[in-house]
This record gives sequence, structure tokens and C-alpha cells, in this order.
Amino acid sequence: MAGSVTPRSVVLNLVRVAPKRALPIGQLLKVGELFGFKGNALRVAVTRLTAEGLLESDERGSYRLGPSAAPIHAHVEDWRKGEARMRPWKGEWLVVALGAKVERSTRRTSLAALARLGLCEGLPWLWLRPDNLAQPFAETIERLRGLGLEEAAQPFRARDFDAQLDHRVRTQLWPTRSLQQGYERTLRNLERSLGQLETMPRETALVQSFLLGGEAIRVLATDPLLPEAIMPADTRRELTAMMLRYDAAGHRLWRSVATRAELEVLPGGRNAG
Repeated sequence: MAGSVTPRSVVLNLVRVAPKRALPIGQLLKVGELFGFKGNALRVAVTRLTAEGLLESDERGSYRLGPSAAPIHAHVEDWRKGEARMRPWKGEWLVVALGAKVERSTRRTSLAALARLGLCEGLPWLWLRPDNLAQPFAETIERLRGLGLEEAAQPFRARDFDAQLDHRVRTQLWPTRSLQQGYERTLRNLERSLGQLETMPRETALVQSFLLGGEAIRVLATDPLLPEAIMPADTRRELTAMMLRYDAAGHRLWRSVATRAELEVLPGGRNAG
């Protein structure tokens, strides 16, 4: 089993794929067994996630996403939009200035929010990215705030960097080679798995679709969405198209073993949070 899979990630991501209805604890425990987790470990994870506001329970002991998880869930689900998340880049930059003095926990949350939208530190205290996101500037900042960007942070647009800074930012700020390798590796894994799901043992197929689909969602949901001028997008487009196919196959696979009254588990959104 992939090392990144824990009782916490299984529970949280199971409820993410069914945000409109609460899931009984018994169903969460049943699916957790597929990954080798004991009931007590799942119950501890549920208790802790509820205390953090990431889960909430109804009077019947069923669980759904809590208010603290909603911004991350909305951001992760945008992977389905693919390249529509971007617009042509005109050379401007989205910049966020962070203050020098802030509580450590607040800063950690801010940096996580900035990373989710692909911003990197380009100059001391200045995090930036190409201003090529399709959503309007105000909505981008609202999303950053919802993900935890500190209130004192100052967002703005910038342009006309000098040639040396512009070259450094374009070529050194994002690990483009590593990103490209991640696209290619994930694409190969999905292609290989998709061709085998129908013939492998059912339990193996259920777990594999959960894990590989989750890794693909993580790659797509955390991608910095760089413009073509910085990084070619062909493989990213291929990966999105393949993941949409894999997601549909995962739906069919899980529905074959679950009635409408039971938990419907999908292959997407596993480890991106």
C-alpha cells in the first residue's frame, strides 16, 4: 500500500466524494477494511477530523464534510475543468506580499494556501505566479483567503520585471522537469491500470482504482497551471483526459459492488488535501 494512505486520508477522502449526503460510520469502516485498517483506527480518525471541523456528524452517526473542508474540496474538484482553469498569459504576474511578523501556525497555513494556487517565493516576502488563471483576480484572492491566506497579506498584479529577474522567475521558480515527469509517470500508471481493471481480482481493482486515481487527482489539483511560455502543457492535457476516463471506470467498478443505499466510492480526490 502506498505510504501516503492513512486512516485519516481514507476517511476524509471517502466523504469528499459524496459531499451531498452523510455516510454512516459502518460504511466507512467497511471500506477501510479494504486498505487493511482496523475499525478502531478509522474511529480515531473520524473523531479527530470531527474535532478539527473537517467532518460533521448528524444525529444518526453519519458523517459528511465539515465547514473547514469545503474550500479545499472545491479547489480539488476543479481538476475536472482541465485547461479551462487558465486563460492566455499576457506577461503579468499575480503577487502576494507577506508581512515579516506573524504567528508560525498562521504562516504555515498561508504558505499552504499559496502553494495550492502555484505561487512561489520570487523575492523576499513576495510570492508570485503568472497571472493566467481563468477566474477573475478578486475570485482568486477570495479563494486564497478561503484556503487560509493570512488577512495581512497584500495581493497585487505586477509587470515589467527587469530581464534578469524575469528570466530567473520563468526558469528557476517552478520544478518544471519534475512536474513533467510526474505527469508522464501518472499517465502511464493510469493507462496500465485502466487496461487491467476488468481482469484483476475485484478487491485488488477496488483498491488500485482508489489509490491510482487519488494520486492522479493530487497531481492535477496541486499543479501550478503554468502557461506554455514557461512549460509545455501537452502531457498535462493528456493526463486530464485520461483521468476523466479512469474516473468513469472507477464509478462503474464501485457501483458494481454497492447498492444506491450503500457507500459509493470514486477513484478521485484521494490524497490531494
